[in-house]
Amino acid sequence: MKIYFDYKKISLDGSVVTLGNFDGFHLGHQRILRDTVAKSNTLGLPSLVMTFHPHPRRLFGADLPIITSLGQKLSLLKKAGASIALVQPFTKAFAATPPESFIQDILVTALGCRHVVVGYDYSFGRAGAGDTSLIQQLTASLGIGCDIIPPVRCGEEVISSSAIRRYLAAGNVEMAAKYMGRPFVVRGRVASGAGRGKSLGFPTANLYPASSAALPAFGVYLVSVSTPRGRYWGVANLGSHPTFPGGKISLEVFLFEFEEDLYGSMLAVSFLRLLRTERKFPDASSLRRQQQQDVKLAKTLLARGNMLRLERI
Repeated sequence: MKIYFDYKKISLDGSVVTLGNFDGFHLGHQRILRDTVAKSNTLGLPSLVMTFHPHPRRLFGADLPIITSLGQKLSLLKKAGASIALVQPFTKAFAATPPESFIQDILVTALGCRHVVVGYDYSFGRAGAGDTSLIQQLTASLGIGCDIIPPVRCGEEVISSSAIRRYLAAGNVEMAAKYMGRPFVVRGRVASGAGRGKSLGFPTANLYPASSAALPAFGVYLVSVSTPRGRYWGVANLGSHPTFPGGKISLEVFLFEFEEDLYGSMLAVSFLRLLRTERKFPDASSLRRQQQQDVKLAKTLLARGNMLRLERI
């Protein structure tokens, strides 16, 4: 997959284009990508995904937690079969582009769009003035094909990034995973912590998520962790650690049957189930006893043999 960071750097004679933020890359987004790639194969043209960075809502001041980092998003787009990813810098000047200019100057002239695929709620152009009705009207006038993908539902609810953020905030990582088609993952490089885990008998690998990242509710989770030495089960405490206040938000991961040094290593922590919410303990001994119970519960769940199903969704 080729990656570009400015539409002005691209010159194509033909393409099938889809557009969107694709934060979370959930089942609805995956449907859009499947249809885009299928149409590109039918027409014999490259499939191009145009996404935006930063998220438009963050540019205009919204404190919007980001479910999928740019690197994760590009990896998922590649896996979905996209030929080209265009990560367009989203500036206030770019946001002021009129819808008609967006279609003519960007989609047609720069990207060589012959067919466009968008979700049912896609908006574009200055102040979001362009909607799916307008994009159908403008593309038809230019002889460009257009597919509008209907919402993908789970029961009565439309699968969306907003719903995923809501489930994460409630600690319901299982529903978030169901909507995404994969477990929610936090990736990061292991950094030094306060060293309390080791003194309590539970040495941890410590990650510090980006302040803009969407995170599950603070608490202790059953996790599966990808390390440079393989994949391991474990428990992870996400939060501000109220028993020992003063530190920043971190993810402390205790791996089962693992004793090697992971400092500086990249980890991918998959959240599978909330074991308990975060709370303050009166002393270190009380915390140690609770950690023992957390590990016991996690291993009991693993012994039931259904955790691999959770990983596969």
